[in-house]
Amino acid sequence: MVKYLGNPHSLFIITFIAFVVPCFCDPTDIISSCLIRHNVYNFTLLPHNGSQSPDYYRLLNFSLQNLRYAVPTAPKPVAIAIPQSLKQLVNSMRCCREGWYEFRVRCGGHSYEGISSVVPDGNPFVIIDMMSLNQVSVDVESETAWVEGEQHLVRRTMQLQRRAMCMDSQPGHAQLLVLAATLRGTGKPWEKMCFWAIRGGGGGVWGIVYAWKIKLLKVPETVTSCIMSRTGTKLHGGDEETGVSASFKGFYLGSRNEAMSILNRVFPELGVEKEDCREMSWIESILYFSGLPNGSSISDLRNRYLEDKLYFKAKSDYVRTPISMEGLVTALDILEMQPKGSVVLDPYGGEMEKISSDALPFLTEKATCSQFSIWWPGKKTALL
Repeated sequence: MVKYLGNPHSLFIITFIAFVVPCFCDPTDIISSCLIRHNVYNFTLLPHNGSQSPDYYRLLNFSLQNLRYAVPTAPKPVAIAIPQSLKQLVNSMRCCREGWYEFRVRCGGHSYEGISSVVPDGNPFVIIDMMSLNQVSVDVESETAWVEGEQHLVRRTMQLQRRAMCMDSQPGHAQLLVLAATLRGTGKPWEKMCFWAIRGGGGGVWGIVYAWKIKLLKVPETVTSCIMSRTGTKLHGGDEETGVSASFKGFYLGSRNEAMSILNRVFPELGVEKEDCREMSWIESILYFSGLPNGSSISDLRNRYLEDKLYFKAKSDYVRTPISMEGLVTALDILEMQPKGSVVLDPYGGEMEKISSDALPFLTEKATCSQFSIWWPGKKTALL
């Protein structure tokens, strides 16, 4: 039972002070003191009162792949923390919760809408950048590997192959790695729910995925990579030449002759020629499809900084019903317009369709994943 303490305003004054005092604290002071108290020292704070902090903006933009979110009007985090261990990662998240900050987890910064680098509601937030959590542990005997969360796919494949080369000297085993990502628990009952949540909605939706357990699959020493580029009509307008072209990409675990035989049988319209397909090692195929400039080497895959960044807008969807010829013609007409755009069609089904629909919260049935994007070099945000 609550007893009356006398002046009723005393309780109001105490409560008022308790809730108002924190509001006058600088957000950067709150988060910095908490991080230091929890032994997290690798962080930078949002500059204020005219102060300069080149490290802050360098780190902010380093992993920001879409320049739409690098403009001065984009929301900026009060701090960027770069944990260097699991304990520091947990403590960084704890400090965000203690200070009532939203936090964004950034592993590569390539999200379409910048969700790993900004918040839409204007509330103070912190970026937890996992760029230092990039270790890979390979067990060749069990054909598995543990990969810390920062590793993006290309760097991950390189490290997996390099570790396997060091651990197994059997001929040909250096080329025996391809990724099939799975997250495995230890068998406790609640982990099944966690497993489905992460695979169904993405780890960043529910928390932070510190590490993944990867299943390694064997591939032959020689694989075949194909890129068939076909150009259409070109239009001349002003100083620029515009038009529509199409590229068909394929990857085959076998020889070039076998790959060409299959392609010419299934897709005779493409008229695949010998020059369209190349034999190479599996890791070389990663470089081939990476989009890096001609003359790039495998070591260039380690560079996580994208030199030629653009402003872009992209969306994706699944198409289950074939698009009519009229619809395709309309799409091609749109692609001829400015700004430049592209459509990527990634067919599902095939071997994936053999996976039961209730075995994995991911679309494996026959459908086409379609990605639509436009990009431009300047700050024409009116296009959004």
